[in-house]
Amino acid sequence: MERRNFSAFFICLLLLPLLSLPARAEITVEASLSKNSFPVDSAAKLTIIVTGARSADITLKEIEGLQFHSRGQSSRINIINGSYSSSISNLYIVQPLQPGTYTIPPISITTGKETVQTEPITFEVTGIGQGSQPNNPNTHTLASKNNIAFILVSEIGRHYTGEIVPLRIKAYFNRKYRWEPISSPPALKADGVVMSPLSNEPEQNQEQLKGVIYHVLSWNTTLSGIKAGRHPILFELDATLLLQQQRSRAPFGGNSPFGDSLFDSFFGGLQRKPIKVTSPELHFEAVEPPEKGRPENFTGAIGDFQLTVNAFPQEVEVGEPITLTLEITGKGNFDRVESPLFPATSDWKTYSPTTDYSSQKTYPFGKKLFEQAIVSKNSSLKHIPPLSFSYFDPEKGSYITVASAPIAVNIAKPDSPINLQQSVHTATAVKPQSAQPAAEAVESIKGLAPLHLETGTFHQSIMPLYKRLWFLAAVGCCILLLLFDFFFRLRLSNQEKHPELQLQKRRQELLAGDLDKLSQAKDSGDGSLFLALCRQSIQQQLGLLWQIKGSAISLADIKDKLGHTTDLIEIFAAAEQAAYGTSKLSSETMQIYFEQLKKELEELI
Repeated sequence: MERRNFSAFFICLLLLPLLSLPARAEITVEASLSKNSFPVDSAAKLTIIVTGARSADITLKEIEGLQFHSRGQSSRINIINGSYSSSISNLYIVQPLQPGTYTIPPISITTGKETVQTEPITFEVTGIGQGSQPNNPNTHTLASKNNIAFILVSEIGRHYTGEIVPLRIKAYFNRKYRWEPISSPPALKADGVVMSPLSNEPEQNQEQLKGVIYHVLSWNTTLSGIKAGRHPILFELDATLLLQQQRSRAPFGGNSPFGDSLFDSFFGGLQRKPIKVTSPELHFEAVEPPEKGRPENFTGAIGDFQLTVNAFPQEVEVGEPITLTLEITGKGNFDRVESPLFPATSDWKTYSPTTDYSSQKTYPFGKKLFEQAIVSKNSSLKHIPPLSFSYFDPEKGSYITVASAPIAVNIAKPDSPINLQQSVHTATAVKPQSAQPAAEAVESIKGLAPLHLETGTFHQSIMPLYKRLWFLAAVGCCILLLLFDFFFRLRLSNQEKHPELQLQKRRQELLAGDLDKLSQAKDSGDGSLFLALCRQSIQQQLGLLWQIKGSAISLADIKDKLGHTTDLIEIFAAAEQAAYGTSKLSSETMQIYFEQLKKELEELI
């Protein structure tokens, strides 16, 4: 009895501390951010503490412009004076992608069947190097974005629409930082202004600005305003900054066990930080060329140009072509340079010019070449009239017209008169005596087709080829040949797919031939021949059916495979007996054998 009382007393002592625990601990959550403001190239710690639970499911919503990286979970249990408490801590790294003001919405935390939420957290992300920095001397900090990378361009000024404006773009990268090689040149952000393509291999050098050494990439390009107005422009370049990523802290608090940033630099990886390298916002002002004094032949060319005109050959006969070579050189917007117009006159016949443009290394200098064929109609002509070209000089602010000098030519009369306005209905061909010299002169002109001075054959009407009878007949024959070939190939394909049909057809043909021979032997009354033919026909048909040689088939084979009920056994036995001796058959017996043989073999087929 005393032993039982002692056991009950000991159990009560063990349960006494647990009586002070509440039936259900209250669950509380708390979320905190290590910084309320930090730069975009840095990060902050988000700590979520759940008290009163041993496990919890945390749901973090995605936020545009932010990335959350989990850094693990830790738990803590406290028993003080019989009071029990537990908590769970979850650590996240908040990495911003761009500056701005962000709010982390309430975070849902599920413990068992209960779900609780944290309070929202608002913080600010500043530009590179603009936020507050931690006091840790081992932390890699950035001075300012302008000291890291920026773009400078040469002076732009005020220009005319269509004018080619030379521009030099320089991208500066601070040498104190590590950079990935750029993958694309700067891009122009503007409306109403276009830029010529940039090279993928820029000039590279080093420059020092305000005591800072920069690695500089340079591009030479041009801008051109396509409409009048004051247009804001901006240059952007995508670059990637490589930052040293520090090793994570010791799992039990404190700094790295090495205690030196040298080990962090050696063992830590590199963090890629995409940034936008931009230029200050500039303004490109474009105005239209003045209306006053604008020549009629002005096509929009702006710059400084020269015109050169040559003619070849300069000694021709009436009706022979002369090639004009018009060369425009200089600097400016050659896309607006067009061929000078040949003066309108009844003495010359002109053709459309061809164009060839070649740019020089020192853009916008270039050369545009035009070739135009002209034909004289009058032998009294002594000169090719001057040709003019007008452009606008932006430096002088005025229109300039350049003209070529008249080119002397010698145009002779042909040996026989040439009527250039021949009537088609007369069908009268004019054959000049000097056709051969003209052809030789034309052949000497490169790229110019010979001038035909003879008319061809005239027809009252022209019938299309597809309406001609011989063409329709040829097409019909081709269609018939195609159909014949199609059905022939289809038949061959069916025969290859069904060889049994070919075998059946062959057996039917052999049987028909054998029956004809048997009928002739029966009609002649020759019993020996009739039985021999019966034996041969049975062996052929059964050989094809059993895929063996027909002459090797014996009476025993027939009995073994066909049984004793077939009439072929009787006929084959009579034929074998007749083969070793004489046998006489009556006409009635031959008729019976003939009908039985025909019936049995047709059933086998």
